[in-house]
Amino acid sequence: MAEAKQIMPDVLSIARSVQPIMLKSNNPQLQLPGEERKFVLVIMGTYYHTPTYGRLDVLRDVVLVVQEGKIVRIANGHEETEVQEEFGLAEVRQLKAGQYFMPGFIDTHVHAPQYQFTGTGTDVPLMEWLRKYTFPAECSFQDLEAARHRYSLLVKRFLANGTTTAMYYGSLHLQPNLVLVDSIERLGQRAVVGKVNMDRLSADDYIEDTADGLRDAEEFVTYTLGKKCSRIQPCITPRFIPTCTPELMKGLAEIAQKYGCHIQSHISECCGEVNCVREMHPEYASDAAVFEEMGLLTNRTVMAHGTLLSDDDIRHLARRGTAVSHCPLSNFMFGDAFFMVNHALSLGLKVGLGTDVAGGISPSMLSAQRMAVVNSRCIRAHKLAVSGGTTVTPEMEKDVITFKEALWLATVGGAQALDLADVVGTFEVGKDFDALLVDTNLSGTSGPFDVFEGEDDDQRFEKFINLGDDRNLIEVYVQGVCVKRGDEFLLDGSNVSVKATEDDSDRIMSAPTPVEPEAAYLDLAHRADSSDEAASVDVGAAAEQSEPPTKRSRF
Repeated sequence: MAEAKQIMPDVLSIARSVQPIMLKSNNPQLQLPGEERKFVLVIMGTYYHTPTYGRLDVLRDVVLVVQEGKIVRIANGHEETEVQEEFGLAEVRQLKAGQYFMPGFIDTHVHAPQYQFTGTGTDVPLMEWLRKYTFPAECSFQDLEAARHRYSLLVKRFLANGTTTAMYYGSLHLQPNLVLVDSIERLGQRAVVGKVNMDRLSADDYIEDTADGLRDAEEFVTYTLGKKCSRIQPCITPRFIPTCTPELMKGLAEIAQKYGCHIQSHISECCGEVNCVREMHPEYASDAAVFEEMGLLTNRTVMAHGTLLSDDDIRHLARRGTAVSHCPLSNFMFGDAFFMVNHALSLGLKVGLGTDVAGGISPSMLSAQRMAVVNSRCIRAHKLAVSGGTTVTPEMEKDVITFKEALWLATVGGAQALDLADVVGTFEVGKDFDALLVDTNLSGTSGPFDVFEGEDDDQRFEKFINLGDDRNLIEVYVQGVCVKRGDEFLLDGSNVSVKATEDDSDRIMSAPTPVEPEAAYLDLAHRADSSDEAASVDVGAAAEQSEPPTKRSRF
């Protein structure tokens, strides 16, 4: 692995300095007979994962061996001595009671430059939110010093919350996106990253010419690939149909095909957006039909939301191998419908889970999992209300999920969505060791929940999923490397805690925010209001620039 060679010296120096924690061996850099020197991690304990949707599997008291980032052996506890002899270990690290490993979380939808205002700006509908908060915030990342600081905080916060892999949207301008890639590489996270493209219906100071956007998108791809970092992959990112001309979308599809890139965008996310697309592109029956025509539906495409996809749309996405990122929290905040996970899966669609920061007001995938369960219960409640009765039928229960299904979405589902199913998501020989060490022993107010006498491991783990937070995540591993322990980020030369200082709080907002544009904007969240004359004019103008409106079949 080219990337492993690049970071190995730093990893080994870290391993030496914290040898009793990383590897209870007299020789952390092991010499194996007839082999080159390799970094080995061996830990005995209990491992939770969800290889099958709806089922929580437990590997109890096993010895797991990681070599050069990959799981090379999973042995029963009684084979500990054999493993020690095979790998030349003085001893094997033993987890304490109440500590468990689980796969790292995979967040399939994050707007990286929106992190700075996460938890605020919840007072307006979607397009006003974009105009008032999002576009000015993203534009301010042209201050590269501020971008470096903010992105460092972003990646640390997500790692602290157990997100070992993230699919990031960057901003419009090229250079800040390079800073984002550099930050991810330095701190050890795994990521799929894209430069956002928009060449219509945006603020005057936050829009690009089509040719410039295509040039910058390709330059971003080559820069990211040029790092030869196996953890980081570039992504083509047309923001969504209303802000991207057909010329731009087709050009981006060609770049994605040329380099074999991931693609990400938003699809059928709310009534206003869907109605806007219908007005702009009346020749297409749906968002999915537009993306199909533009060449943007592939087996490496992840579309966010999809709450208003028809069954025909879902089946078509499934045939293309395209995935949907389910973002329950932001769907509650800005969407107009629920995403039916079980139904979509039954039609063959790949589904991952996303926080959708900052439309989603929490960077925690634990919160996203809980919201996914709540979302499913809301569907059940809606069906009951529509029935007008007081009897819950089996059909009403079809879309209900539990914490087990939610955990699958946050791990295996995300891995499938990002075309990483053979790399991460479960504990299997041959996969990378992307993992979280969970400690349920925190007592009193030092932890988020209490454990009572008689509760077994399974109950403790379920409590963590439903009540836990970053305080329970005492170690975070990516490709077998411990990137965070406690409050320390071990690959960060400054070893700065995730907890921001007063200076951090001042500096994070140091970049200038452009004055909000006074020009009329398209309010997708209120497209039913025909009195919005300016919006109607904008849509009409955009439609005139589209291809001739000859009615097309759905696909």
